[in-house]
This record gives sequence, structure tokens and C-alpha cells, in this order.
Amino acid sequence: MIKQLFKEIKKNVVSIWITVISLLVLFSLYLYLPKYEKNIQNVIIEKDLGKEVDVAENVIRKIKEKSQNSLISKIHDSDFVKNSNELLEVLNTPNTEYLYIIFKSGEQFFIALDVSKKDRMEPFEYIQLLPSELPIVNQAIKDMEYKYLIHTNTPTLGLTLYIPFKDKNNINYILIKDYTIKEVQEIKSLVDSIRKAILIVIVFIVLLANVAIVGVIKTLYYKKRSLIDSLTGLYNRNYLEEIENKNLKDFVVIVADVDFFKKINDTYGHLVGDNVLKTVAETIKKNVRENNIVIRYGGEEFLIILNKERSVDNLNYINVAERIRKAVENLKIKINENDYLKTTLSVGIFLDTDKIKTLQEAIKKADVALYKAKTKGRNRIEIYDEENQSSEKALKVSQIKEAIEDKRLFCLYQPIVSLKDGTVSHYEALVRIKDKEGNTIPPYQFLNVIENTFLYTKLTKEVIEYNLKILKDYPDIKVSINLKPSDILNRSTIDILLDIAKDKDVVKRLMLEIVETEDALAYEEIVKIISSLKKAGYIICLDDFGSGYSNFVYLLRLNIDYLKIDANLIKNITTDQVSFEVVKMITGFCKKMKIKTIAEYVENEDILNIIKQIGIDYGQGYYFSKPKQIEELIKSSK
Repeated sequence: MIKQLFKEIKKNVVSIWITVISLLVLFSLYLYLPKYEKNIQNVIIEKDLGKEVDVAENVIRKIKEKSQNSLISKIHDSDFVKNSNELLEVLNTPNTEYLYIIFKSGEQFFIALDVSKKDRMEPFEYIQLLPSELPIVNQAIKDMEYKYLIHTNTPTLGLTLYIPFKDKNNINYILIKDYTIKEVQEIKSLVDSIRKAILIVIVFIVLLANVAIVGVIKTLYYKKRSLIDSLTGLYNRNYLEEIENKNLKDFVVIVADVDFFKKINDTYGHLVGDNVLKTVAETIKKNVRENNIVIRYGGEEFLIILNKERSVDNLNYINVAERIRKAVENLKIKINENDYLKTTLSVGIFLDTDKIKTLQEAIKKADVALYKAKTKGRNRIEIYDEENQSSEKALKVSQIKEAIEDKRLFCLYQPIVSLKDGTVSHYEALVRIKDKEGNTIPPYQFLNVIENTFLYTKLTKEVIEYNLKILKDYPDIKVSINLKPSDILNRSTIDILLDIAKDKDVVKRLMLEIVETEDALAYEEIVKIISSLKKAGYIICLDDFGSGYSNFVYLLRLNIDYLKIDANLIKNITTDQVSFEVVKMITGFCKKMKIKTIAEYVENEDILNIIKQIGIDYGQGYYFSKPKQIEELIKSSK
């Protein structure tokens, strides 16, 4: 690789030398300009000072003539002050800010005359000179020669002129003029602009050189790397570099993801997981043509690029995706000699590749469709639709904030039904937002956007307040609300809940559903807080058990009343033996611990029959009811 790099350098040696020489010239010019600017400044300042001093000394001479013996003794004379100020005004140019005469008494200085444009002081008023001015003023008095001070720490280049003189009583005076020299400022601005331009050019050349060098190294690096995934035999993600410049309108982009692959790995180990990936890869490859491209895009994610044919409509490519999905669904992948497992694919398709510019953009759109397939239950195909997608995009933080402030937050409710007698135990509150047109925004479009922000805490408090009103309006129902670990760890949220708990009628009808946490540092604190909520009278339910941490010790320490089994386990319970056994084990454990169990995602009678057989206490899902307004649910239950 190093030899190849030197070859590339030799090929471009002329361009490299031109670049290096250009940089050296520009850098030298950049360093020299401040010296050049300083020299010009000095010339202009000396020239300007000569004029200023001549005029100022002439003014001083006239003031001394009018004061006769002592300037101080004449300051009480208003006519003298008026005439002297008129003389001083000759020095008050448009660029002058401060112009005054001071006199020295002991080691202190006082105002004699002041015609400054702002902050004028009265005669005999004490003036505090700046530390940087004192040495210059004292030196000017000692030498009886004018001095000046250049101010470089101000937005504009300023200059203060100090001209000493004495009256007949040998009292020391200093005429002080604080002003800017327009020409110097113009030169400074011009030099600064030139230096900035040179710096931009230098940075631009360096960046271009870096981009060129990185580009060469990157190209050589990827040429050396293998483009084949060692596990599946498919192309790996690096192969995208080889095809990124292809004409996208000639292709259809499909992204497929193995459902619940993490659970397969965690349950059976990585060897079985690797076997699943190899088998799925072989199945995909068998169900596409040889000239189509299949890439292992991520851990369990596959990218399929189908060639478009002129005489074939889009339905053909959808059929290819469906053929792949069905073939994977029908697989029986051996775990050992006696057992096998089944798996499924979620698939996202992007058909309109002629409307976008890059392959990455096409993949992103297919990935959006894949995400939609997963949120709708997995083992299905979704096609990216630009028009429908625009309505499903996540809200902006500002839109969510506005909706909360405008009280456009509300809850729908889904009943939790006793599997023993079919009665409604309680209702789960599911938060929604209405947009300004009155359309309902589902939670996946706003909850993730504000996660771990102050707005999420505010939303939680609004949900609590909303359901508190519901409980007061409907005294015969119980309601559960969802809390994340971040809500439990928020002191103000807990204070609100503990304050509500003072109403014993309300607290016994408000259940708190808490999502389990993997944060070991937060775990101990959460256990303490939940214990305090239990003492206050709240019913505690652990939500989505089986989706994450799923530690049975966690259950024992939390001392919960209800446990809700994760939907992903319940919806596969009719087809997946692993899901069945896990649910059965959780249920058995909860019965021993006297914890009531709830199965969410009860979508059909087959699932209902199995969870009844296992012994789960309560069910929740579309089989019983979709989320509705509480009024509608109560009315239908009567």
C-alpha cells in the first residue's frame, strides 16, 4: 500500500510542488502583512501628530494669553471658560471623543477645561487616569514634550495625545485629546481583510490537499480490503463503494431484517445465530437472479438491489420481495439433531429510485419502509410512499412544545380484561397529540423526539394531570399511566404523585406502569422510589417484561403488584416455541410470587386460548378493543 501511495505521489509531483510553493508564498505574505501595516501606521500617525500638535500648541498659547498669570485662577470666570472652550473646539474633529485640559496638584489630577463630546466633567473635578496613562503623563510633564498612546485593544484603532504646558505660576497642565485616525483604521481594515482572504485561501488549499490525500489513501485501502462477507459469502457493506455511481433509475432497493435476531442470539448462542444468518442469506440469494446484488448491510440486515427491466412493472419486484419473505418464513433452521427454529423477515422497498440522487438516500427510504414494517408487527412488506411518509414524519421539538402548551395533549384508553370472567379490570392511558388541524398524532411521532429532555418530563406531568381529571369525572374506573425510569428519577414528578396520593380514593384507582431499566446505577434509586410510592398507596405494574433487562431478582426487589409481558413474546406465542416457553416460565414465577400477569397484544382468539391455558390473569389488545375515548369505552361496557 505504501508503494502504491508513492506511485500516486510521483504521478502528481508537479501539482504537489505548485501547491507547496503557493502555500509558502501565501503564508509568508500572511506573516509579513502585520509588519507592513505597522510601518504604514507609524508613518501616518507621525504625520498626523505633527499637524495636531501644531494646532494644539497654538490653542494652548492663546488660552495662556487670556489667562495672563494663572489658568486655574481664571476657571471661575465664566467668560474665560466660554472663550477657552471655543478655542479648544477647534481641536474637536468628528473623530474626537474626549478633549480636555487637566492640571496636577500634588500627585492627583483635576479638570481645568472639558469640551468632550460625552461624559463631560466640571472644572476642579478629580479625574482618575488609567494605569496605562500615568507613566506617559508624568513623563510628558517631566520632559515637557508631547507623548501619545495607541489603543490596539479597541474595535477601532484609537490614539490619545498628551501635550504638557505650564502657566506663569509654574503649575503643570496636560491637554489630552482622545481620537481615531480614519486613514489608519482604513488601512487596518484593508490589511485585516487581505489577511482573512489569504487565511481562507490557505485553509481551502490545505483542506483540498487533505481531501486529496485522504481520498487516495481511502481508495487504496478499499482496494486492498475484501468485498465479501466472511460469514454469509455475500458482498459486504464496502461493496457499496463500487456501485455508488451506478444509475439508480435502473434499480429497485430492498432492505430486509431478520426479526427478533437478538433474542435468537441471546437464547441459543452466537453459533446458532450465525447459522440463521447463513441460511437466510442463502435463501435470499436463491430467490433473486444472478445479476441482482445482495449485500449483508448490517448485523442481521440485508440490502437487495434488483435490476429494473423495461417491460416489467413494479408488482414484479414486490413479488420478488414477497417470495423472499415467504421462503424465509418457511425455513426450519436446525438448532441440534432434534430441534429447529423458525424465523421471519421484515422488508422495506423503495421503488421510485429515478426520483433521488444517491444510493444512500435510496437505502434510507427503504429503511424507513422497513421500520414501518417492524412497527406494524414484523414479518411483512412495506413500500416507501413519499406522500404518505410526509404525514408520518416525526414532529419537531417546537411543535411538540407548542402542542403541550396549547393543551392539545389527550389520552385514548385500552381496557385490560380479566381472562377469568371477561370483566374490565382497568384502562391503560395512551398519550396522543392533536395537530392544529385536529388530526391525531400517534406517540411514535413525538415521544422519541423529546426523550431525555425537559419536555418529556413536562409531558409526563400533563398526562398525570389529564388522568387525574378523568378519575375525578369517572369515580368507578381505574386507570394506569406509563412512566419511564427517567420519570421515576425526576424529583418533581414523584412529588406530584406523592401529593396526589393524599387523596386515598384517587390513589387506589391510579396504577403506575414502569418500564424496566438496564441502568445499574439508577436501579437502586428506582427501587427506593417505587417503595415509597407503594407505601403511598399506588398499585405498581412492571411494563414490557421480557423486552430488555428481564431480571427475576429485579421483580423480587421491586415488590410489584402486576407484570405486563412484552408484546413481542405474546404475538409470536402461537408459532414460536421459545416465546411460548418464556411466557410460561414468567407466568409460573409470578404465580409463586403472587404477582398478577397481563398479556398485551392479544390480537386473536388463538393467542387468547393459549394465554388462558398458560394461566395469565389479564389480557389487553385489539381482540378486546382498540384504544378509544374513555366515554366510548364506558358506554359500550354498560
